[in-house]
Amino acid sequence: MPSLGSADTWASKNTMLVAMTFMLACTSRGLASCPMEGYNVGGIRKALGIPRRYSIPIIVSVGTPFIRDEEGMDDIGMEHGAGLTNRYPKDDVILDDSFS
Repeated sequence: MPSLGSADTWASKNTMLVAMTFMLACTSRGLASCPMEGYNVGGIRKALGIPRRYSIPIIVSVGTPFIRDEEGMDDIGMEHGAGLTNRYPKDDVILDDSFS
């Protein structure tokens, strides 16, 4: 029988419900989303300046979905697959670089 053993556990479980609702809202607006866990929390804290008193139970990435046309190009003319690993610059992907 599962239990909510601590306030942190309770908060994490409720955060997942909020994340699910957020992801459904993104989908309804034509955006793609992906939940992530199992990441380096210390690295995330350091990179974004998040104080230790805050937990990071989940990260949700959001963006426009990849749509490939008949020639294998996406909607902005980039070719994907076959070993290509084109990445957008960090400043185009991370919209805010610190906790505030």
